[in-house]
Amino acid sequence: MLTQLHIQGLAIIDSLTIHFVPGFNVITGETGAGKSILIKALGLLLGAKASAETVRRGRSNATVSGFFDIPADHPYAGVLEHYGIGVESADGVMQVLVRRTVTDKGRSLAWINDTPVTVTVLRELALSLIDVFGQHDNLRLLDAVQHVTYLDQFLIDKSLPRRFSAAYQLILEELHVLSAMASDFSAKRRDCDYLNYRCEELAAFAPSQEDFDRVQDLCRRGHHMMALIKGLEEAQGAVDQGAGGDTLARSVWDAGRILGRLATLSPVLAELSDQAQSVAAQIEELSFGIGKALSEVEVDDQDLEQAQERLAGYQELLRKLSLQQVSELLSEQLRLSSELGFLQSAAAEVGARLKQLKAGVVGLAAAAAQLSEARRQAQGIVKMRIEKEMHELAMPGATMEVELIPLRRTISDFGFAVFGTEAAEAWAEIADILTGLGEQGAEKAQFMLAANEGEAMLPLHKIASGGEISRVMLALKKALAVGADTCILVFDEIDAGISGRVADVVGRKMQELATDFQVICISHLAQVAAYGDAHFFVHKLSKDQRTESTITKLSLKASEEEIARLLSGAEVTASSLANARGLLKKARLKQNAL
Repeated sequence: MLTQLHIQGLAIIDSLTIHFVPGFNVITGETGAGKSILIKALGLLLGAKASAETVRRGRSNATVSGFFDIPADHPYAGVLEHYGIGVESADGVMQVLVRRTVTDKGRSLAWINDTPVTVTVLRELALSLIDVFGQHDNLRLLDAVQHVTYLDQFLIDKSLPRRFSAAYQLILEELHVLSAMASDFSAKRRDCDYLNYRCEELAAFAPSQEDFDRVQDLCRRGHHMMALIKGLEEAQGAVDQGAGGDTLARSVWDAGRILGRLATLSPVLAELSDQAQSVAAQIEELSFGIGKALSEVEVDDQDLEQAQERLAGYQELLRKLSLQQVSELLSEQLRLSSELGFLQSAAAEVGARLKQLKAGVVGLAAAAAQLSEARRQAQGIVKMRIEKEMHELAMPGATMEVELIPLRRTISDFGFAVFGTEAAEAWAEIADILTGLGEQGAEKAQFMLAANEGEAMLPLHKIASGGEISRVMLALKKALAVGADTCILVFDEIDAGISGRVADVVGRKMQELATDFQVICISHLAQVAAYGDAHFFVHKLSKDQRTESTITKLSLKASEEEIARLLSGAEVTASSLANARGLLKKARLKQNAL
């Protein structure tokens, strides 16, 4: 049970604490007093979406805390253990604190027993702990799409829908992959000739990074060697070119001899003769050195020509494919080869995957048949339980049926015929099965109601009044409560559209539910409020020139006055008080009879 709810800084609530009791807790109050904020606060504990607008003006954050006492053997304990959340238990009861904070920036934080958790964890925990029903659930009951979900809550094995849905999703995922393959294949098949040509061209050329580096280096070195040879030849020609066709060294030798003959005429000429002979010797050494260097330079003209042709081939391929680097060329070759390989192997791969998909769809159909049979068995349970509750809710002649409508839908043609006859035939069989299956099984469900004896059985949305829908929803909830794991039931004005004698029956039904669950009910009906084990009153007050909502647990006398107000309006009269006491006395007698 929810023992305590503490709210701070939420909408028009500044700070309040509610101590709930086991059994039936009734909350009343004027319209706009803040009753809906209590539901919003519970919603935050259950993982509902939070926004900065929920934070009270002037506050930096809003905080909601819920204190729960839960049986130690409840499924909730397993969820807590799964997420590593520590819990203390005494006398077979676990004590759990759930806390949620929303900042004025819209950031949300949550804790369970002071362990930080995500909103997803809150939602998972809430599924096994609290069930909230409001007026919007009445509207959901009019939507036939929701009816199969209600029906599935009466299944003996409630895991069947979940298992089927998981298997169905796997089939959809595989179908999505196959559809993409078919689309890809059709697009690539149009370019098949181009792919063949390019792949053959690249295969014949056989590019590689190592080969490109080699020919590029060879061409670079060949160019360098040719420039070196040309320079050495020019240098040797300059050294060897002398007057009269003689070499430069020979001319200098001749000059030295002439100077030597004239040395007797001047001592200076003897020195010049020696210098000329030394220069001539150096020129001969220079010529020899240049010739030796020239002889050591080797260039294989054929290899160089082949390397230049190979490099030109690389440049041409890069130009054709609008690429810059050889690494890009190699990647493109892999891509083209992969696409061509896909075209060559796709038929076999798609055929094999379609075969596997067919086996999966056949298994899915078997699971759908099992689910359909379980639903047919549940039909009788739904009819019996809900009709019983409706009869007790002042609909004595009401009858209900759950109509199961076989599903039939159109399946898209994904173009598997392009993979051959076998693929087309396999897909035809798969599609035929899938036309009768959806995410929820092989059928839709629709609740049919005859509200009064002798009336035709029609869909709920065509015949039910607001009060009838409220009673059908309460009957459904009461019927579903049998064997449920939920500990706490919350009803937010589910009794809308009900009054008089029917309201008294609704109050009694709430009281009956409270023998097995903790019930928290927001109501505007005096007849319902009279059955409460605890009566809370929500009202607004003005404090420091601001409106603030608060809640008070009413004493027996105060409860009588509030019930009298609900009966007569703003002015409480002696007769309305007497009626209130009569309602309370009647409720206590029926409570003692349970």
